Amino acid sequence: MSQADVARLELRRWRRRVWQSKNVTYAAMTALVVGAIWWWLAEPQGWTLPPPVLPIGLIALGGVAYLAGRVWLFWLKMERNRPRPPRD
Repeated sequence: MSQADVARLELRRWRRRVWQSKNVTYAAMTALVVGAIWWWLAEPQGWTLPPPVLPIGLIALGGVAYLAGRVWLFWLKMERNRPRPPRD
C-alpha cells in the first residue's frame, strides 16, 4: 500500500470514530429524556421525591454515557489525534 492509501484509510477510520462518538452522545441524550419522561409519568405523577429507581438509573446511565461520548469526541478532535489528509 502506498502512503496515500494508508493516509486515506486512517482518515476514514478517524471519521468513523467521530461518527460513532456522536452517536453515543445522541443515544445518551435519548436515555436522559426517556428517563425524565418516565419519572414524570410514574405514579404519583410529577417530579415527586423520592424518585423511582429505574428512571433515575436511566438518567444516571445517560449522563455518564453522554459525558464519555463528549470526552471521546473531544479527544478525537484534538490536533495530535487528527489524521492528515492524503497527499496525491
